[in-house]
Amino acid sequence: MILQYSRVLIKRCNCPLKSSSGRLFSSKREHHDVVIVGGGVAGLTMAKQIQQQCPRFSVVLLERGSRPKLDIEDDERKIPNPRSYALSPKSLNLLKDAVAQNQSESRFAYYNSMQIWEASSPAMLVFSSHDLEESDHLGAFVEDSVLVKSLWNYLQECEGKGNSNLSLHTNVSLYSLDVESDRVNLKISKINEENKIMKELSTDLLIAADGARSPIRSQLGIPFQGIEYGRTAVTFTVEVDEHFLHNTRAYQRFLSNGPIALLPTFSKRHFVVVWSTTPQEAEKLKSMAPADLVQQLNNTLQRGPERLAPLFEESSSAGGTSLFNNLAYGIDRLLDTVHYGMGMRHWSDDPAKFVAPPQITNVASARFAFPLSCKVVPQFQYRRRVALLGDAAHTVHPLAGQGLNLGLDDVEVLTEILRKSHDAGMEAGQFLDEYQKDRQVKIPAMVGGIHTIHSLFGNKSVPLLHGKSIGMSLINQGGLLRKQLAKIATGL
Repeated sequence: MILQYSRVLIKRCNCPLKSSSGRLFSSKREHHDVVIVGGGVAGLTMAKQIQQQCPRFSVVLLERGSRPKLDIEDDERKIPNPRSYALSPKSLNLLKDAVAQNQSESRFAYYNSMQIWEASSPAMLVFSSHDLEESDHLGAFVEDSVLVKSLWNYLQECEGKGNSNLSLHTNVSLYSLDVESDRVNLKISKINEENKIMKELSTDLLIAADGARSPIRSQLGIPFQGIEYGRTAVTFTVEVDEHFLHNTRAYQRFLSNGPIALLPTFSKRHFVVVWSTTPQEAEKLKSMAPADLVQQLNNTLQRGPERLAPLFEESSSAGGTSLFNNLAYGIDRLLDTVHYGMGMRHWSDDPAKFVAPPQITNVASARFAFPLSCKVVPQFQYRRRVALLGDAAHTVHPLAGQGLNLGLDDVEVLTEILRKSHDAGMEAGQFLDEYQKDRQVKIPAMVGGIHTIHSLFGNKSVPLLHGKSIGMSLINQGGLLRKQLAKIATGL
């Protein structure tokens, strides 16, 4: 990064992003109100929102890959892709127009309950749609490819209209980035079979939606602070017993090395597994024979709530059983009574009762792995000219299913701020400080909360295990607290 007077000049930003649209590569510099870099779900949703709510702003979206095929192949129709997201009711509402237009809702797996329990503990926690007044479901699981195709198709139809303020460009490389006090200058390139064609753009606001490894964030020198967990998530699709009836419930069990989740899909015969564990164990899971993996999955998921280790270690004295041992034994038996008395209340017709997960019969897809981290930027905007969005601004552990939801919440907040500028006839980034203030409070709080949950369940202290067990049982039986937690988790 080189400081020159009032501007920041960034040379040779190696963020490959390429354009199949010929009109972008004329010799004349083009100016646009907003340029979005990144054609994932967050970037595409941001383009959709600006196109709808800020029609005076001209918007360009740059994506390094090709435009997706908008039809779903036959093999994709049968087996759900494990690269999926948990969408909250709030996120679903943001996407509903693009989903409805493309009739892709049949690929959405709406779920009405989430069951959580821990290894070596009798307690469990079940959130259900009965805890919500504003929604009939807790959310939906949906494949990334379905969301991307729906949004691309929606935006392409908007782009095709003569009065559209939107331009979509794929196969584009961002060659250099120059942030000045009054604009951002971009140099982009298109590589055809014979040579590279360069083009210069300028914009009032650059939105970086270019992922967790954001080249724009890196080139601007914005740190990405947080924790590498030293854990890896392995995800894949499995086939389950055809007689299983509870495919509207999601399951998550906390193990010693991390949680394992079993998530419903649009197919009644398929669930998606997300297993967080050590890198060494992840490699074993990836290479394990399918039959052995199925057996290990069933052995792990079919085990329900279990007895806790005694709070006090037994000890013997030369003269026989001591008074302390008798007292410790009595306390442990009392705790057993409390744990199991509270736990037995779940085995009823109440929606919060424990339901055994389905028996897995087959591994139905390839296995993918990705490292886990919890990171957030200290600044979400740069000089009122650049805004960071989605994974470019924060990453979280998948245990709470909030990754994409946080990114879509960024979109909603930024849309409101841009609309304020738009309606006042001002430049797009005029009120970007408000985006910074909002995100600087809400995102670290949510990321910190998810990290706290991860740390809490990762702590194997016996006294803490007893405390967690009683706490989870109290939450599960206490309607008001459980309902409040369900609202927070679903963004309502």
